[in-house]
Amino acid sequence: MMRNPSLPRGSGLRFGRLLFVTLAVFAAPFSRAQTNAPPEHRWWSDAVEKSLATAGTNRTELAQALRDAPAARRQGLVFLLENMPQRDLQSLTAAYLLENLSLAYDALAQAPWSRAIPEELFLNDILPYANINEKRDDWRRLLREKCLPLIKGAKTPGEAAQRINASLFGLVNVKYSTKRKKADQSPLESMESGLASCTGLTIILADACRSVGVPARLVGIPNWIDNRGNHTWVEVWDEKWHFTGAAEPDAHGLDHAWFEHDASLAQKDSPQHAIYAASFKKTPLPFPLVFARGVDYVSSVNVTDHYTANAKPADPAKTRLFVRVLDHAAGARVAASVRVADVANPSVHFEGASRDESADYNDILSFEAPKARSYQIHAEANGAKGVREIRAGDDDETVVLVYLDQPATSGADSSATPAPTAPAKALSVRQADKLKQTLAGYFAANPAQQAAWKFDHGLDRLLLDHDAAVRQVAWEAYQAAPIHATLRADFATNQVRFEQYLSPYTVKTVGRKPAAGWPLFIAMHGGGNTPKEVNDSQWRIMQNYYRDQTSVGGYLYVALRAPNDTWNGFYDDYVYPLVANLIREFTIFGGVDPNKVFIMGYSHGGYGAFAIGPKMPDHFAAIHCSAGAPTDGETSAETLRNTVFTYMIGENDHAYGRLERCRAFDESITKLRGDRADIYPVKMEFRAGFGHGGLPDRDKIKEMYPAVRNPAPRELSWEMTDGVIHDFYWLHVANPAKKQEIIVTCRDNRITVQTKEVKAAAALVDARLVDFKRPLRLEVNGKSSTVKIQPSLRTLAQTMLERGDPDLAFTAKINLGL
Repeated sequence: MMRNPSLPRGSGLRFGRLLFVTLAVFAAPFSRAQTNAPPEHRWWSDAVEKSLATAGTNRTELAQALRDAPAARRQGLVFLLENMPQRDLQSLTAAYLLENLSLAYDALAQAPWSRAIPEELFLNDILPYANINEKRDDWRRLLREKCLPLIKGAKTPGEAAQRINASLFGLVNVKYSTKRKKADQSPLESMESGLASCTGLTIILADACRSVGVPARLVGIPNWIDNRGNHTWVEVWDEKWHFTGAAEPDAHGLDHAWFEHDASLAQKDSPQHAIYAASFKKTPLPFPLVFARGVDYVSSVNVTDHYTANAKPADPAKTRLFVRVLDHAAGARVAASVRVADVANPSVHFEGASRDESADYNDILSFEAPKARSYQIHAEANGAKGVREIRAGDDDETVVLVYLDQPATSGADSSATPAPTAPAKALSVRQADKLKQTLAGYFAANPAQQAAWKFDHGLDRLLLDHDAAVRQVAWEAYQAAPIHATLRADFATNQVRFEQYLSPYTVKTVGRKPAAGWPLFIAMHGGGNTPKEVNDSQWRIMQNYYRDQTSVGGYLYVALRAPNDTWNGFYDDYVYPLVANLIREFTIFGGVDPNKVFIMGYSHGGYGAFAIGPKMPDHFAAIHCSAGAPTDGETSAETLRNTVFTYMIGENDHAYGRLERCRAFDESITKLRGDRADIYPVKMEFRAGFGHGGLPDRDKIKEMYPAVRNPAPRELSWEMTDGVIHDFYWLHVANPAKKQEIIVTCRDNRITVQTKEVKAAAALVDARLVDFKRPLRLEVNGKSSTVKIQPSLRTLAQTMLERGDPDLAFTAKINLGL
């Protein structure tokens, strides 16, 4: 090979060496980019390097942020990378992180209180770009621009936070609403829709405070101590942590809010009743996201002690009386002036203002009132008035709904609370033991033995002063009786039966169990007279058709399969006792509150709701039908005098005369209601433009949930439509038949009865309806008499055995002498 004459001898070797060294120099940066640099060649921590290793393809973005971060602010980026969840490590860009870093440091530097903020507070409660699991937004610059004018002249972070809370939500046009798209919305998501939950509002306020250098964090409780549900609020730092409700500034300043008393009752060692502050810095304690239970990467600290340190002990002689005012039954909350007065002593009275839909759902007007008293509650707003009279029992809390279309009625109304479950006077140990032994024996006996059973009259006398306590003992004895073997086996295998009819069902648990027991929602599917596989498919759809409503509180959702594939699978004589058995299963074994049972259905299931609900409304707190209609001769409007009943029908749903039948039913209700607004809480929901399918009803559970059954109303209207239903609230007819009718009232120890075609009937009463220490006036079809009645343990045990419901059992039976 010819040597290049322009190069001196030996230069080829030197050039090769030079080329090798040069290539090595250029190769070095590429080598470090492809492999982990040795610790001595990177400035960040091993913990950051460990985070980078889990970032996947996003490692390049994070490394870019590390290289470009100003030296004086590197510690902030290290904190974020060491603590951020994997979802962020794999998705956040260098530009996003660097802008957040710059704006956060600048905000603190420009704040008048910057020197008073410890570094650890800046890192954990100003610098983070998120509070919990919300969408990662570019919120910081936008909120800073809106908040800086608001805090001009503020000297402390607490003052700045209060100014922001008072004005920001009007500027961004966001308000509280249960109709928000989701609970954990980001600031931009809430601003786009204009609606947010308490959590969404909290995220906005916390981020707004952070945008101007105020340390802030999200705080919440999974469930209030009385199981009303969860709540979220903000804490801001001003020498120490202070709380405030988001979009709920209090005129008294920080550390004052509507939930102050509720928070003081929190329980540090109870996972669902403790209070937690979200922490970006990793801790061993996950923040309990009740609306996103699968998320476990949000850390927290337990701050319950901060709220309970100065808690005042509850007065055992008083109940906390909650008053919620609605424009009508199942309607919207209304801000109304409310006055509560003791019926026997009007000088004992309380006044306040109820909350409307702009307030948090758990923010309820409340009063501390003496227990075991009758109260009349007046509400007024915009010229509309509502009056409710209730009896406060021995419970620590009582919730009352007042409807503005409900005028005053005479007599105490027991619908504010279920039948008492706590005794007004406690039984002695000896009395309780004797009761348990007697009732356990009675419930275990066969029918012949029960008929001959001898009850001690001394136990009967206990009912005069201990009605609630005796009822509770009787219910517990009934639950434990060895007579439920078949029912228990069916419950264990998710099925229910009546005679030869058998229906399977699925059960879904939503939320936490309330103190009084689970509410139960029974949902019935479409289909009907179709092949089995079609009905099975419709049943599967119904298992998740009605959306979970975690914001309202816990409940059980049961999707019931029709026992056959006929046209009337959900509305025939076998259905009503089958549904009664289903409720009995869950009341005895499933911890269900019998005063919070609901039934609903679509199409075929809607027809079922239209048949089952009016035939046995005494079993339900509320009933809903979609795309169904009443059936001639099977559905009576009269029976719904005391029960919330709604039905939704589309404008174009004319098949089988559905729309026309629904309109006729609405006219019947209007006539029955007359000029009164306190009866027949029934509503037709007409949907323009809709046909049979696709009705907007999937959030019905939220609307129905507040309703509570009144098991002993003072007015009853019972038009019988079959020979199957023998019991109706506190009435009993041994031989019911179509066209028989009873209208009855019970007030002031007077029972007035009007009947049609009824041969024999009985009224069942107890201390909820009458005063046993006074004579009872009985007026039957115009004939009057005075009777003296006494409560009987036998009657209580018999009616509990027959009805399987502690609150539909009564202590005295009066034959009406027809």
